[in-house]
Amino acid sequence: MNLPPFIALCGHPKAGKSTAQRILHDALGYVPVDDGRPLRNMARDYLGLTEHQVTTQEGKAETVEINGKPWVVRDVLGEIGNAFEEKFGGDVIPLMAMHAAGMMKDGPNKGLYSFGSVRRQQGWFYRARGGLVLEIRRVGVEPSPYAFDRFDQMAAHGVVRNDGTLDDLEERLLAAIRGFMKGPD
Repeated sequence: MNLPPFIALCGHPKAGKSTAQRILHDALGYVPVDDGRPLRNMARDYLGLTEHQVTTQEGKAETVEINGKPWVVRDVLGEIGNAFEEKFGGDVIPLMAMHAAGMMKDGPNKGLYSFGSVRRQQGWFYRARGGLVLEIRRVGVEPSPYAFDRFDQMAAHGVVRNDGTLDDLEERLLAAIRGFMKGPD
């Protein structure tokens, strides 16, 4: 199977995007790229948050004090992302992620990558560069109340339901990739 060079995953928090990235890695060799890593590093390295706080759902729900003010960690990460996007444009986060993966250098890049935190209009950025954009959807997982967690569902090529076993999710991911590679009928 001729695989797309990268797969960008969108979905609500706790839908299973990280799990989908692990499956793509184990089944097809896609290297998972943490597209939110620059924001996490900044919060960890310069604001004193822990790796647990910036990477886990539980940690992101914690309240921390920064410069005398209480913040929910998810808010901290979102505000850092908002500042980057306001200054450098809405596509700066996927651009940074692709640079970090070495995909923006001259010459062909033979690697396969997955990006697991596609937000806002970023799916269109990945689509324009030949990537497959999939929404991971889990029944019972509600949209986040945070604007920075929202995503444009229209940018996704398709929806992969995450409502069964890991094997079910793997088969659905592989079917979506096959459908993308086949093209429209």
